[in-house]
This record gives sequence, C-alpha cells and structure tokens, in this order.
Amino acid sequence: MKKSHIFLLSSAALLSMSSAWAGPIMIYGRIDTGIAYNNYGGDTHKDNTISMNSGLNTASRIGIRGFEEITSDFSVGFRLENRFDSTTGELKGGSSGNKLFEGCSYLSMTSKKFGELSAGRISGIVSGSGAYDLEFFMDSFGGGTYGTGLAPVKSSRIDNMFTYRSPMLSGVQATLQYSMKTESSEEGNEATSEVDRFYAGGLRYNLGKLNLIAAYEETDWGSKQKAKATTSKKIVTLGGSYRWEPVTVYLQAQYFNGVNKLDGFSSAGNIKGYGLYGGTQFWFGLSSWQSMVYYRDYKVDTDNGIKNHSASMIGFATKYLYRPSKSVDIYIGGGISRWDGQNKSTKKFTKDHAFNIITGVTKYF
Repeated sequence: MKKSHIFLLSSAALLSMSSAWAGPIMIYGRIDTGIAYNNYGGDTHKDNTISMNSGLNTASRIGIRGFEEITSDFSVGFRLENRFDSTTGELKGGSSGNKLFEGCSYLSMTSKKFGELSAGRISGIVSGSGAYDLEFFMDSFGGGTYGTGLAPVKSSRIDNMFTYRSPMLSGVQATLQYSMKTESSEEGNEATSEVDRFYAGGLRYNLGKLNLIAAYEETDWGSKQKAKATTSKKIVTLGGSYRWEPVTVYLQAQYFNGVNKLDGFSSAGNIKGYGLYGGTQFWFGLSSWQSMVYYRDYKVDTDNGIKNHSASMIGFATKYLYRPSKSVDIYIGGGISRWDGQNKSTKKFTKDHAFNIITGVTKYF
C-alpha cells in the first residue's frame, strides 16, 4: 500500500475516534513553495541553477495532534507529523524511506506541577525543529536558512527518544533528552554500545523580553555504525535573544567535537572547533526582516589520515517576510557564503563559495 494511502487511512481512523475523546484532535500544517537561484564558484565547479523548491522558508508538513485532560493538573497527548515536498507531493520518509510520520511521532504526559514527559521520534533541543527546540531563541531564522553553511551545528529528529521538560520555575525551564537508538534502521540492539545513542540537557532562562540558553548535546557513536567520528559527538551551545521594540537581537556561540561531516566535508575522521553566530529581526506589524551572520573555525582529521587540517566557513543571509495575514508568508531573501571542503574522490582540499536568491509563498493551516 502506498504511503499516501496509509496516511489518509491513519488520518481517517484518528478522526473517527475523536468523538470518544474528551479533548480535541487537530489537523495542522504548512505548504511552502518557492524559486531558488544558486550561483556557485570555487574549486568544485558546480553549475549555476534555477529551481522550484519546497521548504525555502519553512518545511512543508502535515500533522495531527490531540490531548485529553484527565484531571485539572494532568493530561495525555500525542503528535504525528510528516514532512513532504510540495513541488512533487512526495512524502519524506527518513533515511530509509520508510517512515510515515518522519517529522515527529510521540506520546506525551503533562502535569502542570511536575512538567512534561514524551516518548517517540522527537527533535533534539538544538535542532531548529520541534516542540522542544531552543534554537528559536538564538537564531532569527529559528535554526538556519537555505544555503551551504547558513546554520549552526545542529542535531536532528531522533528515534526512540525520551524527553522531559520541567515547568517554568522562577523564569527557568530545564529540558532533558535520551535516545536509546537514534535511527531504528541501525544494526544492533537499543541502549547498547552497538548503536548510536543521544543525550542532551538544556536550560532556558526567561525574564520578560530576554531569553538565555545553555545546551549540551552528545551522540555516542555505535560500534556497528559506519558513519561516525573517532570520538563521541559533543556540542555545547550558549546564546540568547533580547527584543527591543521593534527589533530582536540574537547571539550564539558553539563548541563542537566529534562531528563527522560539516560544510564541504561530507565525511571525516573528526571535526572540532567553534562557531559564532549573530543577527537581528526587525518587526513591521506582522511582517519582519531577518538577518544572520554565521562563522565557524575548526580542525579536521580527514579520512585519508591528515590531522588538524585548518578549515572555516563564513556566511550571511537575509530574508524579508511580508505577512498579509496570520496564515500567509510572502518572502524574498538571499545569502552568500564561503567554505572549505574536501573532494570525496580525489581527496584534494577545496575552497568554494555561493550566492543564492530565494522567493516564494508559505500557507499555514
């Protein structure tokens, strides 16, 4: 049975059960389609392109969520979400192509006094995606935008994840995460050294228009997995934002080690270094103008035995969002970046740069 048929049947089944629920069930999503022009230069010699793309402003998706209030303090809920390509209608089914709810798929229990506990496929706290994400408070684009290098070093959506988020206490909220096996298709048993396992912890401090973030993420590479660095992947992120009407200012700093691919390095023994990112978002009613600068400096242990090769990336991106209503974005923007890399076949080091222009429309529902 095709994935699209499975999705429709699943949606119909959930809707048919809504009368038995004390709480609501909601179908939600967004459709984003635009045009991107890319002008490439440097050692890689890529052709310039003009293409229709999905997700230039935000990923196209459709989801189902609901909750039931058990008591005045305690409720149970769920979220099922799938990303799709609005230019072709194809579902995005994860790395193995077999996930229906690739965006997220989890069950949660929430207490107003003790916090929220979720289990399932959930985004990491520094992923730029999902209900537990903290990048939103450190990046004007919410975790990066279209273009090579124009994003912090991030985690992603992860399988078999437990997430706990505390209630807000004196302006402080904590989030803890643990994945027993980051990708279900991995060879090996859950919660063993055979598979990749993920740990994370983050703190958010909120005082009016000020948000401060401290986060730590670690991936322990599994012994049976091929795509890994020589040491566990660690990312420390500090940052925050402050809103002075009508502008919000964002700052972020990162230290990373154990990264196995980044910018123009599609695979490496190890990548370690730091990143500095900053930007602004100016508000004009519902509309806004977003900009960010991204800079990284790091050392690479290459696949062919070269140690501590120096590399860097620098980029700038800007985008104007015109919102004629709360459910529509009309956007235009662009970016420019320069990055180091390594040719996968020849193993020669490369220096590349790119310039892009994007424009399109997003409809929320």
